[in-house]
Amino acid sequence: MINDTLLGVVARTPLFCGMDTGAVSALLEAAGYTERAYSKGDVIYSPTNFRRELGIVLTGAVTVTKGPLTVSELRPGELFGAAALFTDGARYVATLTVREKCSVLFLTQGSVTALLDRDSAFRANYISYLAQRIRFLSAKVDALSVGSGGDKLSSYILQNADGDSQLTVRSMTELASRLGIGRASLYRELTKLKTAGIITQNGKNITLLKPELLK
Repeated sequence: MINDTLLGVVARTPLFCGMDTGAVSALLEAAGYTERAYSKGDVIYSPTNFRRELGIVLTGAVTVTKGPLTVSELRPGELFGAAALFTDGARYVATLTVREKCSVLFLTQGSVTALLDRDSAFRANYISYLAQRIRFLSAKVDALSVGSGGDKLSSYILQNADGDSQLTVRSMTELASRLGIGRASLYRELTKLKTAGIITQNGKNITLLKPELLK
């Protein structure tokens, strides 16, 4: 049985939003799940090696890449695998590599189907989660398809700055890879935004001062 701390992580995911931990525990036990541990550098999923299971990161961190591009980093409470769960595709859409030693809770296709049949709140949450993923991926495509490096950086800052107009990047190398531009180009574009008074930067922390000038 999953311990209370990790159960709290699962209960905070979009799939179980609005449910108390007791209800979440009962649903998981009824539907069935598997918990697996991974070491740093392990590949959880790759385009040719994956399972039709929905994963919930319980501890640690997982990097998601597509070719040379870093798409995102998954932390506790974040999900993966929905794209392969109810499809018959022979390849997975990305590679998931463990960045920090982690544990993951997996729900098989059959388990998710049982949860969808059993609980209306889970069913509504799952549909909402898929809709949000569509919006997120659409925004990613928009950010990467705009023309210049400056356009890509501006779009990324606008989409990822929090409610206080703050954005923290893990590293400039990773950000350049995520935007599909070189580091030198990234630094040039950051300098342009700082010179124009649109952003300030303190190491890895960026503050957006004039968002209207990036739109």
